[in-house]
Amino acid sequence: MRSTADRIRRAATLGSNVPRGEFPVRVHSVFHAALNLNAPDGDLLTLLSAEADESPRSVRLTSPEDFSSLGLAAGDGGVFTVDAIVLEPSAGRGQFRVDCAQARRLAAQPAPPLRGDGERWRAGVARLAALQERAATDLRIAPLLAGARPSGAMAERLTQAVLDLGRGVRAGRLDAMRGAAAQLVGLGQGLTPAGDDFLCGFLAAGHCRRAARLARARLLTSLAEAVLELVGQTTDVSASFLRDAIAGRISRPLAALAEACAGAPGSDLDGALLRLAAIGHSSGLDAATGFFYGATVWGARTAAETLRGNSAASLRPRRVAGLLAERQFGAGDRAPWP
Repeated sequence: MRSTADRIRRAATLGSNVPRGEFPVRVHSVFHAALNLNAPDGDLLTLLSAEADESPRSVRLTSPEDFSSLGLAAGDGGVFTVDAIVLEPSAGRGQFRVDCAQARRLAAQPAPPLRGDGERWRAGVARLAALQERAATDLRIAPLLAGARPSGAMAERLTQAVLDLGRGVRAGRLDAMRGAAAQLVGLGQGLTPAGDDFLCGFLAAGHCRRAARLARARLLTSLAEAVLELVGQTTDVSASFLRDAIAGRISRPLAALAEACAGAPGSDLDGALLRLAAIGHSSGLDAATGFFYGATVWGARTAAETLRGNSAASLRPRRVAGLLAERQFGAGDRAPWP
């Protein structure tokens, strides 16, 4: 018989990658609008307040919730069943129960194709730069695409690591890509460091560009494998987001940005960027930076592809060297600051 002290909520949706069946869970961390649970597969599940954006491993409630007021703490146990999540606060305030019987399981969404850049693309980059200036983020799009000087030691570390990654992809060099990924994973402060947020956006762009440049599939797979090997050097929450990005499970805010950049009917570019800007102090903007820079890098031809597309007889040695430099470094990849 249920205690009168029970607190019961209803789930509106289950993410596409929420496991099925019955299994034990344990509270990992508690925040105002989110509560993370450790699952037996080693990854996190997240309970979300109604106003939060869904993710592939989230359970979103039908109503707003302040999880920090429930008396739940890291280490508290519970169970995930086919129709409910039941958590037992160690503080003795009675069970917290989420009824999932009527929740709608979301279908996995394929990465939206991203092709031409055009006017909307340029407008998005300009709007992102303005939002980053206002938020005073460490990582910014201007040093990556326009050669502006980053401001501060962390900004320089992030920017240089990102440019190294771009050079590696453009040159088709797996060793350079892996080295840059090792620099980025866990780089930055907070629950989801800026380097991780950038990589989530960068990987998302790679998945969106697959159809436009199939030759990049091997590079994308190699980068994903390298990042997967590195997730142990960042936070549990950030590692969970990276695993989704590696698998091509693109978050709804990033998918909305991709659709807006592609000019999908009903999309809203400014709204998509503002939605990302509202995530964390800079997390959403860092992911947007990864997306815009990634779409540029993944959409370009590698040095080898460029050379194959030209007649060897028409290429003088100096021209070959110029093509290699152009594709390996790119206009925005030179780190021009002293």
